[in-house]
Amino acid sequence: MRRQVKGARQLPVLRFSLAVGAALVVALAYLYNAIGHVILWLLPLWLMLFSASYCLVWIARIVPLISRRSVLGALDEISVIPPGRVFIYLTICKVVLNRDDAVVWLGYLRRGLAVLVALILLMTLCIALTLLAEGSLLDLAAILVDLALTAAVIWLEHSQSTALACLLAIEAATRVGGAVDKNSVAMTTFALAQLLGYCLAVAAVIVLELVSLSALLLLFLLLRELMISAIWRRILDGANEEIGYLPDAADRPAAIMTGRRKRAAARALAKRD
Repeated sequence: MRRQVKGARQLPVLRFSLAVGAALVVALAYLYNAIGHVILWLLPLWLMLFSASYCLVWIARIVPLISRRSVLGALDEISVIPPGRVFIYLTICKVVLNRDDAVVWLGYLRRGLAVLVALILLMTLCIALTLLAEGSLLDLAAILVDLALTAAVIWLEHSQSTALACLLAIEAATRVGGAVDKNSVAMTTFALAQLLGYCLAVAAVIVLELVSLSALLLLFLLLRELMISAIWRRILDGANEEIGYLPDAADRPAAIMTGRRKRAAARALAKRD
């Protein structure tokens, strides 16, 4: 799989993502001059736009790899190993994500931005402590919570978007059949899931009358974790149903032998014919 990924002419993920990120920074600076501090409420959208620049490329690579091996029957042959079919899915995702170490460098970039926000948090804390007599302690705590959650969103959004892209690519490659373009389905679902998570967070903040940046960011992270957990559970259930894989470790040899017997019977039938 690694040779196949390297052999194909593909878009350089890291350079493309940095170019998109530079364009988004320019747009962000322009919007800040136009709408001021309200731009912080749009931070999740900006981060998701940046994540989409490389997550969509990864989806376009993962879906064909899984689909091609499923059509050729390779997944049925190697999914009888004890880790099961899900292990094969995750291996394909790791092969794609680690090409040119793009996921590593993008992770470092997100951590660097999060550290920068943490330094701003410390500077704000120092300045606020000097002016504590003039301000309220609750206002100081609110500012610190907002900055801490901003740093957490910058750091965690990359991991959440990457996990969501991989899981949706697996779902599209294994569930979507017929003449439907699986790449288009996976990309469209990814974009809708990203937008849905943010819109639900905004709606919940408005309905619950918790109009604060910290509430929005916290709900944004929690809703995305719920989506990732639901899709992950669906993939596990589908893989177990496909290969008859039992979760109990004591039953794994029996499941493996069942798969071997099926293949042996198929080969014997083919020879007889």
